[in-house]
Amino acid sequence: MKHGRSMPLFPRIFPDWDRLTLAIVGLTILVFLVFPFGRSANAPLAFLAFIGIWLLFVHGRELVAQRVTRWLLILIAALWLPQLLALTGAVNFDRAWGDALYYPLFGIAALPVVWAAMRHDVLPVILYSLLAIVFVWALDGLWQFATGTNVLGFPYNGRRLSGLFGENLTMGVVIAHLLPLLLEATRRLMRSCRLWGLAILPILAVILLSGSRSAMLLMVLGLIGYGVFLLWYVRPRWYWVVGAIVLAVTAFAATLAVSPETRERVEVATKVFELDRESFNQATSKRGDVWLAGWEVAKDDPWLGVGVRGYEIAAVERGYTDTPYMHLHFFALDVQVSTGLVGLLAYLVAYIGFLLVLLRQQAGMPGGVAIVAVGLALFPFNTHFGFYASYTLAIIWPVIGLAVALAVSGAAARNKL
Repeated sequence: MKHGRSMPLFPRIFPDWDRLTLAIVGLTILVFLVFPFGRSANAPLAFLAFIGIWLLFVHGRELVAQRVTRWLLILIAALWLPQLLALTGAVNFDRAWGDALYYPLFGIAALPVVWAAMRHDVLPVILYSLLAIVFVWALDGLWQFATGTNVLGFPYNGRRLSGLFGENLTMGVVIAHLLPLLLEATRRLMRSCRLWGLAILPILAVILLSGSRSAMLLMVLGLIGYGVFLLWYVRPRWYWVVGAIVLAVTAFAATLAVSPETRERVEVATKVFELDRESFNQATSKRGDVWLAGWEVAKDDPWLGVGVRGYEIAAVERGYTDTPYMHLHFFALDVQVSTGLVGLLAYLVAYIGFLLVLLRQQAGMPGGVAIVAVGLALFPFNTHFGFYASYTLAIIWPVIGLAVALAVSGAAARNKL
């Protein structure tokens, strides 16, 4: 009998991946797997942040040498440094200081997956896992709609699906942010079998049935943006394009037909175009009053703002609203109120600059997906969560990390041709 290394009980699934890459991929998938369950995603994100800090210390020069990762760090700094400046006049100093301490960690947590993608072909595993996870969310949501409760017993309130997210009615917005990545995973699977295209239909239906108008808007923008880049880079045959449009429209119509509540929300949303305050408030779930109060607070402190988490206190104490709202449901206005014109300018310049860098990356269709994903994640007119809320950060930075990884791997693949 020959001596030597014994054969493992199970062969390695990914023979060319080192342990760090396996850890990064596993943690990235785990972020999305546990996302419905409160703040559970913060645990794997914390580990990814520590890995990101280690990578910056050990491989910082190599990371900065990549233009897209260099701009990723610029984006993190542009969104973080104004928070520190705003501390000088922060209304809620303790909360503002606490948020400023941990904010950059969410951005740094996006670095490891980019690092892994620079060395190995990790994205198929992550994208297909993400599609499988969200597909299960969607099936559970549809089961909740059909039976009144999901598999864990969370009830359907008759207006908005929550599925595995339970009392947290954010499922639609979360899935809508992930939609460009899910579409790309579906497109890649359709290379082997066209029937994989049907996997996206329950996901789109659940976004509609979630009852979030913000999610519906993100979905429409995501489909349009992805479709534009698909036509530009892939150029599918015309009958596949027509078939996809017909199938999507039919699915939307069927969803609206079986859900009067969703149909009513869509109809109410059209009142946003009526030129009166009451209709606008009705269409935006009374966000018009929140935005007006925010605008008044912004005028009081135009340059550096009132600090993160300062709007709720400032708006009530200064008499601009009787109802304390935690945040403004408007990304650009939230930045303006919290960090002033300095923060708003830094945000918009870094956002647009980052999108242009992704466009110039010449990464083909993966680069197009990256542009759409980042564009939606940081879209200035998003009207759902607070811009600086930890829940928001736990959504958008993993999406941004995967988007940058797509751009890096896409550019590398094109350079090999």
